[in-house]
Amino acid sequence: MVRKICISVMILFFALKTLYAFESGTLRGRVIDGFGKPIPLANIEALSDGSKSKTTSDQKGEFSVNYNPGNIKLTFAREGYVPSYIPISLDEKRDFSIDDITVWKIPPHGGLFLVGESDYLEINKAEYYFESSSKERRFYVKGTPTVFKGQALRIIDFQVDNPLVIGKTLYQVDSKDSVGSIVFYPSQKYVLNKEEDSYTKIADNIGMRKVTLPPGRYFYCTGEITIRSKVGNGFFFEISS
Repeated sequence: MVRKICISVMILFFALKTLYAFESGTLRGRVIDGFGKPIPLANIEALSDGSKSKTTSDQKGEFSVNYNPGNIKLTFAREGYVPSYIPISLDEKRDFSIDDITVWKIPPHGGLFLVGESDYLEINKAEYYFESSSKERRFYVKGTPTVFKGQALRIIDFQVDNPLVIGKTLYQVDSKDSVGSIVFYPSQKYVLNKEEDSYTKIADNIGMRKVTLPPGRYFYCTGEITIRSKVGNGFFFEISS
């Protein structure tokens, strides 16, 4: 009888230990879009050490999903949005809150889009051309700029024909519609109104450009203007004062 009781206790002990080993913690957070609005019905998965837990965000974009300790891949997906994931490493089971997760809405078509307060504002396409003399080649922009306010800009770069979206260069456009020139004589010199921005990859064909600019007109050239450049394409915008 004592032997049976001992065996029963051991079985119960191992059963409880096994059950405890399969217990999971909980990750909590909120899914929002690039305009700060909650995204309901987003599909969320927590992948960790061979386990998978799934859930869906509610109408406030909030979610909670179970996880097993270890290296966790938390993925977010909804139709019309760029799939996203974040890696998390947790070595214990607990209730853990994470910062808001931004999942970007896919623009309606390829191009450059300003991230406005509630939607994307498409930036007009334009062309550049050149005029040459024996001493220099000067470049001009031809087109109508998109006008908007604000100086700290977030710009979505969405390319549908080619997944490479980092190949764009920003130039300031002066009152004569020029972005500058390349001087041949007496020595080759680039006198271009080039501006610097920061680029972050969102997906293979979607990127985020961040730049702070004073009022004026600007041209995002597809590629970069060099000694071989003559004509080309880009995107033209104006920041009003």
